[in-house]
Amino acid sequence: MRKPLDRLKLLPWRSLFQAAVIAILLLMVPIDGLLQLAVRYRDQSPILESLVSMLRSSLVSLVLSLGIPVLLGAFAVYVLERVDRFSISTGSLWALVLCVVLVLLLEQWLLFGSPGFTMTELVLIAVGVFWKGRPYWRSYRRW
Repeated sequence: MRKPLDRLKLLPWRSLFQAAVIAILLLMVPIDGLLQLAVRYRDQSPILESLVSMLRSSLVSLVLSLGIPVLLGAFAVYVLERVDRFSISTGSLWALVLCVVLVLLLEQWLLFGSPGFTMTELVLIAVGVFWKGRPYWRSYRRW
């Protein structure tokens, strides 16, 4: 029987971090940049002002705060399928959640100066990863 840390060494870390970086760059950086521009220039355009006020409404804000992490997790699995499809398993999906969280923290630290991350976002990223990665679960066929 192998040691648990040996299984961690065998995970495809390069592919996982590559998929996480690509997913963050293609999804989160444009969303964050557009939201920052909209907030900064909302006084100059009535359309931007109405858009920002709509995004700050409680229902839309709730849907975005719940939907974007799920979308990010699912998109990371989609990118991983394109980068290295053959190494995807349940363990690599958990490692992908860790990689996405670490890259997201790094992105928030670089853009905003301080990483702000909640446990809810972590759980929603895991939901997105395992929702899209369901065909790669090894144990779901037994059910």
